[in-house]
Amino acid sequence: MHMTDDALLTATLSRAAFLLVFLTVVLSQLHERFLWHWLSALIGSSLGTALMAQFPVDGEPGLALGLATYLLFMISLIGSWSGVRLFYRRRVDPRLLGAIILLPLLIYTVLDLFQVALNYRRFVITLACTLPACLTVFEILRPASERLFSPIVVALAFIAYAVALAGTGVALLLNLTPPTQEAVNYPSFAVDRVASILVYFGYIAMAGERANRALRQQAETDQLTGLANRHGAQRALNRLETARTTGAEGVRTSVLLADVDHFKRINDTYGHEVGDSVIVAVAARLRGAVRDGDVAVRWGGEEFLVLLPATDATAAQVIAERLRDAVIHTPVHADGHDIPVTLSIGIAEATSEGETLSAAIVSADRALYRAKRQGRDRVCLDTTQSDEITISSAS
Repeated sequence: MHMTDDALLTATLSRAAFLLVFLTVVLSQLHERFLWHWLSALIGSSLGTALMAQFPVDGEPGLALGLATYLLFMISLIGSWSGVRLFYRRRVDPRLLGAIILLPLLIYTVLDLFQVALNYRRFVITLACTLPACLTVFEILRPASERLFSPIVVALAFIAYAVALAGTGVALLLNLTPPTQEAVNYPSFAVDRVASILVYFGYIAMAGERANRALRQQAETDQLTGLANRHGAQRALNRLETARTTGAEGVRTSVLLADVDHFKRINDTYGHEVGDSVIVAVAARLRGAVRDGDVAVRWGGEEFLVLLPATDATAAQVIAERLRDAVIHTPVHADGHDIPVTLSIGIAEATSEGETLSAAIVSADRALYRAKRQGRDRVCLDTTQSDEITISSAS
């Protein structure tokens, strides 16, 4: 089997076709930095493959041609790695990227000047290419805030790249392969024919999956506060109901329903822009009071809902008091005014006796109404769940 010029031409043309398709994805999401890094990876790979067609079958290319080709392939692999880091919202250090790209080329140049055997020089480049392939796999498989399916395909492709490159490197180091261009490149080239398709279509799938999730998140997020809206709350309710059924979140789940006291008076006195500032400030206090895994929702207007998985009414009261205390002790500063704000909060608990979370929200609303009626700035537990009314207030 021979790695012919026709095969190199086919690989180059296929990358050019991928490049045109991927360019439309980039242009549709210009703000996504990870797409630009992947685009640079595709361009580097396409140009590198085109230059490789100029390599002699036997022996080695000229130093300038070899360095230019290896530089383009390093840019391709590093662009893939940095793009994946940005995709997962991880920081990218340009100095580190530059060092990983240029250091192997510098070592290759020094070895060439000292006329070190060609196998060892190519081993340096092969090892340098293996590193970003492994790093890309690591970035995809390490824990992330969101778990997508499409990156797994890309990870599998880069595992194949890493294995092929590492195998080639070992063969070069141990002089198990003759230093011809065909012998050195064929294993990696054969893997590349399949893996490159998985990588580039995987990138398109990743971009599409991220865009779809972003649209869904936007549809489920309140634009003023950044909390979940009613649509997002419904999805969370469905998830928690399923978890309660299977026992994954614990049987007892509580809900809080909080309302800003005298909000109409705030709007009438200071204006709606100040009223919005009050809503945003209360939402911020709410985020600080709840725990990881709790779901905070802007339920409507000046009303907020909190879903508390695996939490009984007693623990929910502690959270409610923490929220009420955070609000009352920190006036909202807006438009030159320090506006005192208080909350009325109702609590209800969904137990193992068949009560749904939707029914618990109705119960919490009942408790909230009682808190309002009894003077506001207090926490009330739904009386249908206890023989005794539980009320706390600042007074």
